[in-house]
Amino acid sequence: MNTILAKTFTPFYSESEDRIRLVVNYADYENRFDLWLTRAFLLKLLPTIEECLDQYGTGAELVQLQQSNANVETKTDSSTLSITEKKGHLVYSVDLTFKPTNNTFEIVFKTDEAHVISTLNELLLKTVLKSIFNSMPLISWGISSQLIR
Repeated sequence: MNTILAKTFTPFYSESEDRIRLVVNYADYENRFDLWLTRAFLLKLLPTIEECLDQYGTGAELVQLQQSNANVETKTDSSTLSITEKKGHLVYSVDLTFKPTNNTFEIVFKTDEAHVISTLNELLLKTVLKSIFNSMPLISWGISSQLIR
């Protein structure tokens, strides 16, 4: 089983697939790994994530940050995504573990081909989760926008 260290997460909603393509290491094409997150899987995962953050998180609020490099293009920007798209791997399990020694969360996305691992502090984890859930079509998936903090 391959292990991939995730440095970045970039979600895209695929309307034709009705699922989220979570691109790991988006700008680093050689180390990029594409994950598929289905609607059913995410709807089951949401309560577990909320429970974990409620139990171990500090309740820190996310602050909207302005990106200074918004006009910088990488070889996998949305205009070239379809050309550079890699095979997507269906996520069948996610492990989220709190590490009290350094107050971080380890998240592991499991597929048949690889485990994608990242260790994030609470704010980074919330940022990743918020970006995933912001890419979802909330209303058509039956999710209230109030549910996601």
